[in-house]
Amino acid sequence: MATEKKHTVLFVDDEQRVLKSLKRGLIAEPYRKIFASGGREALEILAAEPVEVIVSDMKMPEMNGLELLQEVAQRYPDIVRLVLSGYSHTNTVLAAVNEGRIFRYITKPWSLDNDIKPALNAALEFYDKRAQDRLEAERLLNDNLQLKGQLDDGRKTVSETKKVATEIYRRKTNAQKRSFERMQGLLDYVSNQVINLEMGELDGESRKLVGEIKAVCRRAIAGIDNVYLMNALEVGERQPQMTVVELGRFFAELESTVKKSPEAEGLTVIFQLAENLPEKVISDTELLHTMLWEVLANALQNSPSGGIVICDAAAQSFGEGTMNLIVSVRDTGPGIEPDKLKELQKPFSCGSSGNKRRAWGVGLALARLITSRLDGFMKIGGVEQGCQVTLTVKVQVSSHPENES
Repeated sequence: MATEKKHTVLFVDDEQRVLKSLKRGLIAEPYRKIFASGGREALEILAAEPVEVIVSDMKMPEMNGLELLQEVAQRYPDIVRLVLSGYSHTNTVLAAVNEGRIFRYITKPWSLDNDIKPALNAALEFYDKRAQDRLEAERLLNDNLQLKGQLDDGRKTVSETKKVATEIYRRKTNAQKRSFERMQGLLDYVSNQVINLEMGELDGESRKLVGEIKAVCRRAIAGIDNVYLMNALEVGERQPQMTVVELGRFFAELESTVKKSPEAEGLTVIFQLAENLPEKVISDTELLHTMLWEVLANALQNSPSGGIVICDAAAQSFGEGTMNLIVSVRDTGPGIEPDKLKELQKPFSCGSSGNKRRAWGVGLALARLITSRLDGFMKIGGVEQGCQVTLTVKVQVSSHPENES
């Protein structure tokens, strides 16, 4: 009797010969294969079928691969996304990776044994590992709750006064949210059209202009996302979602992102991790990343060319299985005058930036709000020459007793 296949992979390409080649070449692989000839058909399949991995061509009529994978990322964030394409222009590849959050980009001509099969195996392993981490985090959190007992009634219930205040705030921000949603839709449309233009033949000046428009759209969309997140955190719609965080990998990926950002050009960026950092902790990965990125981006923006930005991370244990993660970001910018410290930590307050780039003014305010939601705090010092921001958040240590000697 045939065994039930654990995973499903969806392949999307408008060329039938490509789909037939994949179907023949992967017939013996231990996962279910589904095939679609376009983005709309793929979305219909995803609405009806459980899928763990999607592999899409980049250049397709009606809906290109980037547009499809952006839609998949929004509707089905757990699905691992890969691109299989003959189009390998550097800027478009980066756009696909950054905006579509792509796991792997495979260019044609490809080999089934050397390219396709290893990439699919890696994607399925990544999916399983992420699912296992979530289960492990839930188990460890449940064990911890059983040891501590039920939370205090005062922390479990929300007072009527707070409920009323929250409802008033929610109603007040509804119009703002609707306006931002329309603005974000327009920016997504402009960004996708620019990417379609980039796939064609452009002269040097036109390609430069396309790149600038795309960068502005990305910054604007990121700013809107931060405003959404701030509103959601303030009214309680976004609560910390605890998962296992591998600190070594987390800081390595953050360092790579920071050093590749346009703001880091001409600067020296140094990451220093203390030896007492545990291998794994339990926290909200997305909130941690957003909190640190906003503080680092602020340091990069305000450091002059040739300056230095240093990120230090250390741990402070204060109870069995619980510790403070302490991250300090220092820069060599002009510093902050004492009377402006509080003002710059308020939402939509903007200081003067060395690169004169327009900012949303939510970076430090959002970072402070995230630290409070993670049972921590933010402190700013060194205001005379340069600036130092120290972020302290509470995390739980993730241990594996079976691996201990």
